[in-house]
Amino acid sequence: MSNALQLKNVSKSFGEAKIIKNLNLEIRKNERHAIIGPNGAGKSTLFHLISGHYKLTSGRITLNNKEINNLEPHEINRKGLARSFQVTNIFPKMSVYENIRCGILWSMGFKYSIIRLVNGDKKLNEKTDSILEEINLKHCAHIPAGLLSYADQRALEIGITIAGGADTLMLDEPTAGMSNSETERAVNLIKQISENRTLVVVEHDMGVVFDLADRISVLVYGEIIATDTPTKIRENKAVQEAYLGTEDH
Repeated sequence: MSNALQLKNVSKSFGEAKIIKNLNLEIRKNERHAIIGPNGAGKSTLFHLISGHYKLTSGRITLNNKEINNLEPHEINRKGLARSFQVTNIFPKMSVYENIRCGILWSMGFKYSIIRLVNGDKKLNEKTDSILEEINLKHCAHIPAGLLSYADQRALEIGITIAGGADTLMLDEPTAGMSNSETERAVNLIKQISENRTLVVVEHDMGVVFDLADRISVLVYGEIIATDTPTKIRENKAVQEAYLGTEDH
């Protein structure tokens, strides 16, 4: 199976502090791949490196076999990779519909100032409606996004993430702060939107990770110590000692 993302000998230092250390990782096309690890392991830094928000100290990152590590975030996005952040990133005073439409337009290189000029664009409106249906928010399309529940705001953010048509999605803590019922709904949505897409997710909730992931990589102090299926990761002694713990503890 070919890879959607490949990281070769990737390192990142801030001054004397080495955060990511000669890391190698392959994300297969159309798989759901979780990255787990303790606080301070470097998970957010790794996401920033892949999405272009941080520059590598050394190494190489490819997306669909094309090097992206010297590109800006918006250039990487237009090559087919989109990401969400730990903190909900929406426009609360704009409607749900307008938020999604902005995501579509930004992926095409347009700015907010032209939105009022495209209200009658049939294809744009149809695509917006389609995404709202996909994330189950069409019923509240014209509500200001800031009035949505927290779980619906996270769903909206996922909608914005997929609005540009990216085939590789990176979700950072998508269920953080949710109740059990909200988490279940979010997991079902993520499964739905990741069909025929590559998903990379950072998540602390191990129930979510083992439910979602085809494979899991464990990051500890800037190094991948294991990559395998959920069952084998759960049984891995090194992973138990470094992160998951054992049933006796």
